[in-house]
Amino acid sequence: MLVKTNVTEIQVFRSGATVIRCGEADLVQGKNVLFISGMTTTSVRDSFRMKFPEKVRAVNIQIVDADTMKDASGKVIEKESDRIEKKLNEISYRIETCEMMLELWKKNSDFSTRTNVSVSEQNKLMEELPGQLLTLHRQIDELTEQKEKLLEEQEKAEEEERKPLIMAELSAEEEGKVPFILQYQENCCSWMPKYEIQYSGDRNPLEVSMKAQILQASGEDWKQVKVTLYTGNPSISKELPVMPAVELSLYEPPKERSAGRRMLAAKAMADEDICAVEDAVEEMYSADRMMGASVMANLKMDTAAVSEEETMTAYQLPALRDVISDTNGNIADLQFFSVKANYHVLAIPSVDPKCYLTAEIAASDWPLPPATAAVYLKDTFVGEVYVDAEADTDLLTLSLGQDERLTMTRTESPKKTQEAFLKNTRKQQNRINIQLVNHSSDVVSVLIRDQIPISTDKSITVEHTNLSDGLLDEENGEVTWEVKAEPDKTVGFELEYSISWPKDKRLSERRRVIKGNKRYCPNCGSIVTGKFCPECGSVVN
Repeated sequence: MLVKTNVTEIQVFRSGATVIRCGEADLVQGKNVLFISGMTTTSVRDSFRMKFPEKVRAVNIQIVDADTMKDASGKVIEKESDRIEKKLNEISYRIETCEMMLELWKKNSDFSTRTNVSVSEQNKLMEELPGQLLTLHRQIDELTEQKEKLLEEQEKAEEEERKPLIMAELSAEEEGKVPFILQYQENCCSWMPKYEIQYSGDRNPLEVSMKAQILQASGEDWKQVKVTLYTGNPSISKELPVMPAVELSLYEPPKERSAGRRMLAAKAMADEDICAVEDAVEEMYSADRMMGASVMANLKMDTAAVSEEETMTAYQLPALRDVISDTNGNIADLQFFSVKANYHVLAIPSVDPKCYLTAEIAASDWPLPPATAAVYLKDTFVGEVYVDAEADTDLLTLSLGQDERLTMTRTESPKKTQEAFLKNTRKQQNRINIQLVNHSSDVVSVLIRDQIPISTDKSITVEHTNLSDGLLDEENGEVTWEVKAEPDKTVGFELEYSISWPKDKRLSERRRVIKGNKRYCPNCGSIVTGKFCPECGSVVN
């Protein structure tokens, strides 16, 4: 007996899913042999589990192919595609018969070679001919349409028959219809978090919307199913971590490389890790104005019910939903929340002349897994940022897009180098001028970061002579200023320092590489996911 099942529930992990199907079998008392369909070609074959009422006992359960189906008496069970093939053969015969009748009627209507037919018989035949031809043509059209539908059904049946079947040999205490549950794992299903961050003003918290994008490629559309999303992955089969021994040895400095190689190595180092954000979107006509006096609000779905399981968080989506195969459109709202943030404008003119509005939030206030977030400034999309609360930091700084109210200029004066003969050294004087202009009518809090170089050699000395009251970080050479930029006013800063080194040596300058999970273009600073930068097209290794 072939028994079909329907998907009623899916439990989706970040990678993989548990599919739960329900069915009903008509059992007789005693021995029963069922062939249960439902598992897909992408499912994990040895992961299935069956659940029946207590009065039903299993004698034998195994995965089989459709060609091996036999009933309790050992008789081969006819496949659905074979039954459809018989119907197709019958329809083809009927179409062939109708076509033969058409030819016969046309032949009988030709009286040029027939002299024994009376005029009255000829008239009668000519009167019947149009109706008979029309009837036969209609029959052929109907049969052809039935044949096309059967061919589609046969293709679907053959596709289903390529999927694995569960052969269940059962023993039932009594006859009747019995419900059952089939459960198995799918590896071609996953979900990923996606966020939306809404900024509505410096005095308001950030409004965060967490969404889920569900992906599945089983080849089967799951219609009206219960969906639960889990933040983790099944890890029963994962190996436990191993702690290797820590070995100590004496350090031997590497051999000196040629100057040419040093120059190539310095050129290959990436620029400092600065998150570049796309330019703000140009202001457009308000949609609210186009809709007249109607008050419009962002469309929201019902959020998920959140529960903490033993090892992960579960999001149970409200109501039943469709999860379509091979599409990126399975989006669900999981939760909404507000997070307290401190806002200021960040400017790093040595890397980027633009100013960016940023929000600083405590990492502990972001209870969500790392993911990309779309940023909106009062309903205007300004770009995307990557939010990783699991990073080794207590404070997260999120870019909210370019702030065009401010302009920044940074000018380096020509470097002056002189030699001190008594000390056998060279000394270089450096001077940098920074100008910040606030074009708005509001006071804007701005954090400016610049830098002076740091020495990695005892023979190189860096001395600062003017920081314009900036705060210096001795470890990385970073100089910061926190200012309140007044409306329509210019604020200036000067950075002066000197570098001394042995005059018989050449001075080399490079930026320190900041390691992280993200890759940035060394030319323009854009986030890179492939081989080429999406902004400037540079090759990124």
